[in-house]
Amino acid sequence: MLRILARVLRWALALGLLAIAVLWPLLAGGTDSAGAVAEDDPVVITELQADFQVGADGTMAATETVTGYFPPGRHGLFRFWDTTNPNEPGVRQRPILDSVTVDGDPARTELSTRTGERLLVAKIGDPDIVLTPGLHVYQLRYRIPGVLDPGDTGADRRFASGTGDTAPTATAFYWNVVAPAWNNRIDHASITVTLPGEITGAQCSVGLGLGRACDDLSITGHTLTVEATALRPHTPVTVRAGVDVPTPERLVLPWGQRWDAILGTSVAGVQVVLGLTLAAAVIGVAAVRATREPAPGFPLQYAPPPGLGPVQCEYLRTESVPPGALAATLLHLAERGVVSLTRRSADDWKVTTVPGAPFASIDPVGRAVAGALNLDQPGGKFSANGTAKAGEKLRAAGNTLDSAVRKWARDAGLLVPRRSEWLVRVANVVALILLVLASIRWLGAPTMWVLPFGAFFYASAPGWLPGVGTRRTAEGRRVWSTAEGFHRMLATDSAPARFDFSARNDLYTAYLPFAAAARGGIRAGEHGDHLVARRGDEAA
Repeated sequence: MLRILARVLRWALALGLLAIAVLWPLLAGGTDSAGAVAEDDPVVITELQADFQVGADGTMAATETVTGYFPPGRHGLFRFWDTTNPNEPGVRQRPILDSVTVDGDPARTELSTRTGERLLVAKIGDPDIVLTPGLHVYQLRYRIPGVLDPGDTGADRRFASGTGDTAPTATAFYWNVVAPAWNNRIDHASITVTLPGEITGAQCSVGLGLGRACDDLSITGHTLTVEATALRPHTPVTVRAGVDVPTPERLVLPWGQRWDAILGTSVAGVQVVLGLTLAAAVIGVAAVRATREPAPGFPLQYAPPPGLGPVQCEYLRTESVPPGALAATLLHLAERGVVSLTRRSADDWKVTTVPGAPFASIDPVGRAVAGALNLDQPGGKFSANGTAKAGEKLRAAGNTLDSAVRKWARDAGLLVPRRSEWLVRVANVVALILLVLASIRWLGAPTMWVLPFGAFFYASAPGWLPGVGTRRTAEGRRVWSTAEGFHRMLATDSAPARFDFSARNDLYTAYLPFAAAARGGIRAGEHGDHLVARRGDEAA
C-alpha cells in the first residue's frame, strides 16, 4: 500500500511540476486588460494622417504619416498595437510591419510585446542618435488580417455622431482608427478608410463610451473620411461602418489571448505538439525497455549460488550495490568464522579478527572489506562506535566494497559494458535541458513545448536505474537465475516456516547476511533482527 501511495505521489509531483512549467504565464502577467501602456510621451503629434485600405479578404493595408514636434533629448517614437479583438476573443489582429521611415529615410525599429503579449510595441529610433529638436515626419506601413466583423458587431453601442443608414448590414468595419495606445497628445488627425463595398452608413466617437462627436464624418461610395482634434494621450477615435459584402472568413482560435503564451496562435500547432508528446512518451518507454534484459526464469532455490557472498548475489541480481552491503558483508564474515562481532552497546560494535581466520575461503568482496578495516591480519580489530573517525573508515570501506564487487563481476566474466545503452541517459539529460528552455519560452515558443520534452524526460527517467550500461553474460544470467531464485525463497512469507529458522540456527545464521543484503521487504530479514541481537549478546 505504501509503495502504491509513493508511486501516486511521485506521479502527482511530476504532473504538478509540468503543469507549473506550462501554465506559469497565466500567473506571471497575462491579463485581459491592456491598461495603461506607458507614461505620456512629451512628443506632440501635430498631424496624424492615416489611410486604411481594406480588401475583400478582410486584410487592412495601413499607412500612417505622423508629424511630431520633438523636444530636446529624444531618440524616436513608440507605436503600440492591441492585437486582440474585444468583440471576438478568439481573433488575433497582429500587425505585419512592412516599412518605417523618418524624414524619408529608413528608421531603425525594434519590435517587442507587453501585457502578456497582448500589445505589440514598435520602438522607432536609434538609441545612439538624438533627434534635433523640432518637427520630424514618421511614416509606418503595415498590414493587419481579419479586420472585418459580422454586421451586428457593435450595433448596440451608442456613438456621438453618425451619417447614412446605420442599421446592421452583412459586414461591419469596427475599428479604433486612432488607437488608444498612442501615448502622445495629437493636435489633429485625418482618417481615410476604404472598404471593399459600398458603405451604407458610418458612426464615430472620440473618447471612451459615448464620447464626443467626430469632425467632418462623411462617406462616399467605398470611402469614409473623418477628422478629430485636440486628442489627449490614450484617447481613441472609434469608427463603425456598415458594408454590404459577405463577411470574409478569418482564423478564430478556441482560446483567449491570455493562452497564447501557452498554446500559441495555431490549432494545428497544438495538435502537432500533442502528437509529439504521445510519440515522445512511447519512444522514452521503448528506449528504457531496450536497456532491460529479458528474465531467464527464476526457479525457487534453497541455497545461494556456490562460492558467492551476499553482496555478490545482490549485485548479480540487481546490478547495484545494496545499501546494507557493508553490514551484510561483516555478518557474512562472522558467519564464516573470519571475524567476531561484539555488541558493547546499542550503537557500539567491536569487530575483531578470529585467530587462524580462513581468509582464503572467503569471496573477493569479503577480503576487500576486511582489508579496508584492517581485519585481514592477526589481531585486527575495528570499533563501530559512532565516532567521526569510525564513520570515515566505514565510508572508505563502503567505497572499497563498491569497487571490489564491480571489478569482480567484470573480471569473472559475468557482466560486460554496453555503452550504447547510455544513450538513453544522454537523451534524458537533453530532454531536461530542452524542457527548461521551453518553459522559459526560448526563441519565443509557447510553453506547450514543455509537454513533449517532459513526456520523454519522465518516460526515460528509469534509464538511470541500475543495470543500464551493462549486460550479463551467459554465465552471468545463469548466476542471476540462481540468485533470484534464492531471493524468492528469502522474500516469500512462508520462508521462515520452510526452514524453521528458530530451530535451525545453522541455516538461520548462514542466510541472515543474504537477507540483510536484500533487506527490502524480506521476511527472513525481519527474523534476522532478533538473531543479530542474540548473537551480539552471546559474543558479549
